[in-house]
Amino acid sequence: MKGIQISKVDWKWVGIGYCFFVVFHLLPTFILNGLSLHMDMLPLGVELFVGLAIVAFYIGYRSRGVTILEPVISVLLYDITLLFEFRNLWGRSASGSVWIILLWGFLTLVMAVCSAWLGELFQARMRAKA
Repeated sequence: MKGIQISKVDWKWVGIGYCFFVVFHLLPTFILNGLSLHMDMLPLGVELFVGLAIVAFYIGYRSRGVTILEPVISVLLYDITLLFEFRNLWGRSASGSVWIILLWGFLTLVMAVCSAWLGELFQARMRAKA
């Protein structure tokens, strides 16, 4: 049994992941807000994390080799993009917004690692069956 080899970052999947996060996560969120569909916080939070999990899982599943780091980098870039929206949402002087942003960043990183890992496991299982 071979050990896990850490190789170079596949920047193609970082770019694809970031674009997927923007198109399949950020754009629908803006569309829902633009349509003035007021959602409760729990369904909105579930939608946010499920959308991110699906993209990270897809990257882990479709890419060749072990690609756990690529979704993590994509999520970090995406979180930086979302910082601008968080700032607009709570304003610069909101006292609790820093902790919420840090919590969001931590949870999205954990979710990206877990989802990409599950995608890798699913990919390995599908290859073993073939």
